[in-house]
Order: sequence, then structure tokens, then C-alpha cells
Amino acid sequence: MKGHIVVAGAGISGAATALMLAERGFAVTVLDRASAGTAVSGASLACLGTHMSSEIEIGQLIWATRRWAEWDARFAGAFHYRRCGQIRFIDHEADIAVAEKWIAFERAAGLAPELLSRERLRAIEPALTGPLVAASWSPSDALVNPFLAVRCLLKAAGTAGARYRGHCPVEAIETAGDRVTGVVTPQGRIAADAVVVAGGPWTAELVAGLGVDLPILPRRAQCLATVRQPPTIRGVVGGCKSDHGGVDAGYTQIQQSEAGQVLFNTVLAGGLSAPGAQHHVPEVDRRFVLDSIATLTRLFPALAGVELLRSWVRYEAVTPDDRFIVGPVGPAGLWVAAGDNGTGFCRAPVIGDVIAAGIAGETCAIDAGPYDPGRFTAEVPA
Repeated sequence: MKGHIVVAGAGISGAATALMLAERGFAVTVLDRASAGTAVSGASLACLGTHMSSEIEIGQLIWATRRWAEWDARFAGAFHYRRCGQIRFIDHEADIAVAEKWIAFERAAGLAPELLSRERLRAIEPALTGPLVAASWSPSDALVNPFLAVRCLLKAAGTAGARYRGHCPVEAIETAGDRVTGVVTPQGRIAADAVVVAGGPWTAELVAGLGVDLPILPRRAQCLATVRQPPTIRGVVGGCKSDHGGVDAGYTQIQQSEAGQVLFNTVLAGGLSAPGAQHHVPEVDRRFVLDSIATLTRLFPALAGVELLRSWVRYEAVTPDDRFIVGPVGPAGLWVAAGDNGTGFCRAPVIGDVIAAGIAGETCAIDAGPYDPGRFTAEVPA
């Protein structure tokens, strides 16, 4: 074995990192404060998309979505991968130009989005009959089952030699001199040659004791689900990027699960919580419920009056520029992979490869520049 690596956090980023480390020959122990995938990964709607996501990360997103498709083939559909496509609805005439810019940018990167006519929109998503100006379409975007995906990757990591321990939080990271030497848990100390902290909104607290200041804040990730419905929504439906206020300044995601539940949320801009909020899971916000229902029924009038089944809240980790922080920080052997901003599922293969390649001393398959921790920790020249 090349050395022992502790991965703190068994969400999708931690699971992907553990798999890639184990397959490179490292001994890996994955620890989680609760159960695998029960924090924000389990609350995710798990869209794997490139459309209107990030200009600076387009190459990384394309690589990640291809890796997910490869994993689907490798694991024989174990996490219910569905290439269903994504529609971005447009409410304002001015935003047609915004959509066209994104489409041109993504086509130049080798993707195939398009601006839809009303006829094409109805053919792709027949129940989407609300009053829209236009819509864009990205045929390659996909969905996975979040719980099954986390478990699948952890199981594969275990097959490669990794060990997983749930309900075993990392309480502190130990160092000797300028190197990480292990972690402290309620069950005792675990020696390690390196520690990867993939703890979402808990990450900043854990590394702060080592003099590492990460600009990560918690934000509520909330979702609603209806009772089971006949097949109604074929793919993912979200809002077009927009400079307008209200719903357009946040985000919307609507989809239907394989079990028939309609899953949906509408999150207005902002919504950051105070540090430490992630330790207490609140009820879903009343305003969030009302905004989400209003958006769903406006877009899909046939769903008006449908009963809600459940709601849930978890906390995602947010950085100032909405990108992950991935790489080495502080003492030698300390690595972080956090700051998902609600996009961790799609980017998990990238995160795992950046960390695993870095620890192995290999050249990473993709450019890790957008996630460099130094963008927040580097000193500003006088």
C-alpha cells in the first residue's frame, strides 16, 4: 500500500474520492458523523448537467458527465442513471439573448443545446404548458438516484480495499511538526498519512483548528415532493439564467422520480445562514413552500391541487464564487474538498480525481485551477 488516507465525510464527494484513492493503491478509511449520504448528498435532486452551469468549468463538467456515464456502464445501472435532458424555461423576452449566448458557448465546447420553438417544447415536455416566452434544451443532461449513487461508489471503494465507518465523526485532526499524522474520533485515534476533509458545511470548522480559514458558509437546501403521479414530467426543468429578480435570481429544479413523485424546489437568491446553522436541521421555510408551489403550478397547470407528501432540509456548503475548494491546505497531508454550492453530484468525479491524483503525485486528468484553495488564501501583493 502507498499509505493510509482518512476521508472525513461519506457524501458523494467523499465516496468518489475514496474510490479513486483506493483504486490507486492507497489504504483508505472513510468516516462519517452520521450515515453515508444522509447530509446534503441524500437531499440532492442529483442532476448531472452542463447546461447554464459554469463557463469557467465547462471542460470539467463535460469530463464529469462522461465519467458518470462510464460509471453507469461499469456498475450496470446500480444508481439508476437516466439521460433525460434538461429544459431551462424563459419568462422574459430579454433573456432569450441570455439563453442564446449560453447555447453558442456550449456548442463551441462540443455540446448540443438548442433554443426550442413552442412545438419542439411541447414535443419534449408535453405537460409544460404554462405561459413561457421560450425555453432552451440540453439533451445530454442526466439524473441519478442520490442514495444509490453514494452507496454504489462506497461499495466499489470497499471492493478496492477501503473501509467505511459511520457514526464516527472526526473530532480533531492531529499534526506533528508541519505534517498531518491522524484524526481523533469518539472511538479513538486513527493514524493517517493524509486526511481529506469532504465534510460540506462542517469542513471549515474542522480545519480551523489547524489555522486554515476557509470562506465556507452553510445554506439551506430544501425540497418538496408530491404524492405519486402518473408519468407527467420527462426530464429536468429549471429556470434560465437571468438578471431579473425573484425566482430568476435564484434557481428552480423540477423533475419526477422513478417512483412517480414530483420533486421540486424554487430557491430565491441569497439565503445564506450563519456559521454553525448546519448543526440544527429546521423545518422547511413557509415562503419556500409557497414560492415552490407557485412555480410548479404555473409551469405545470395540470398539477394544481396535487397533494404534497413530504419536505426536507439539509445544508450545503457555499463559497463566495460558487465553486468548490479542492486541494491541499495548511499542514502537509491536509486536503479539502468542500463548497459544493448545491452542485456536488455532477462534479464528484472531478473532485475525486483532483484529490486522488494530487495525493498520488500524478498529473490530474483535468484542470484543477477553478478549485484551487489559493484563490482565497493567497496573499495580496502590497
